[in-house]
Amino acid sequence: MRLFATLLGPITLLALAGVWFWRWRRIHHERRLFKMAIDQHWTLFWAGLIGGVLASLVISLGLWLLHVHLPIAVLAWFTALDGAAFLLAGLGFGPWLLAFAGIAAWAAARWLPWSWLAVPAVGHWAAGSLALVALVFAAEALLLWLMAPAIDVPKIKDGRRGARIASYTRRQFYWLPLLVTLPTGHFVFLPLISGAALTTRKQLPTQALRFWTKAYAIGGAVVAGLAGWAYAQPALSLWPLGISAAVGLIVALACRWADQRGISYISQTTDGVRLVAILPDTPASKMGLQAGDIVLKANNIPVGSSDALYEALQAHPTYCRLRVQRLDGAVRLTETAIFTGAPHELGMITFAEDN
Repeated sequence: MRLFATLLGPITLLALAGVWFWRWRRIHHERRLFKMAIDQHWTLFWAGLIGGVLASLVISLGLWLLHVHLPIAVLAWFTALDGAAFLLAGLGFGPWLLAFAGIAAWAAARWLPWSWLAVPAVGHWAAGSLALVALVFAAEALLLWLMAPAIDVPKIKDGRRGARIASYTRRQFYWLPLLVTLPTGHFVFLPLISGAALTTRKQLPTQALRFWTKAYAIGGAVVAGLAGWAYAQPALSLWPLGISAAVGLIVALACRWADQRGISYISQTTDGVRLVAILPDTPASKMGLQAGDIVLKANNIPVGSSDALYEALQAHPTYCRLRVQRLDGAVRLTETAIFTGAPHELGMITFAEDN
């Protein structure tokens, strides 16, 4: 019973509150901006729960096979740093801060007078702490690759040259209820939150997350090597802990750099009709349209405004054939069968809808 009590710790409660809050804020924002919610499903929640639990099983098994035993004070630092990062998810989020847990536990035990922060000699637990970080980084990369639904929150603002510009925010969190062994041999749950919160202006978050996946995979491999170093030379364990913190910071800066990449701003254009968002489970989503696409022609008629797009769609109500330009400049043709109605009924949200 005491074991399962640790499962419902502050991180679990924080994760539940955070997921509800960010979902409510996203839907409220979309209704205020577009008079409708783009996606009301709980896709992000289920991806975070199922993906997180499956990853936790693998990580917990890995820790057990590696005979990792971590003191309570070290686990407390994992919890504290993870919780602090999640509370600041409005600015951005990633599990990179966990790489500081080991060096923070050592520094607190050395410089702060409180007995509850005391830990055994760093050589006894440094390798296990680094192994945990490496496994979480690897799980982050795998989850972002396999279970990161493309549900982005568009925001519209006026550009310097008059054209409106769209930016996109994605927040995908994974709940990791890890089972960790204490030095006494007892088990405790260590709930953590992994995932990503980012905003992009010159690309969609999906493109940035591809770089995140590589960054965390490489970071996890480097930290795994540091764990091996700490295991082989316990007397030098402080060095791997410090380098691990540096690796975490480099991963964070690299991901931040990836968020800023892109060719040009996703802005209103006179060369066609820019799509700000695509409603799920609609003809537009089945046609493979994406936010940021520019509709150049509709039913073989050039379109330069939302009104022109609407008129072109009504001209041939039995089908919808679009010539679309992607963010990377690639042009493709796509079509769907019988359609009547305005662009947003097809599932396309344009800049006109935020008026």
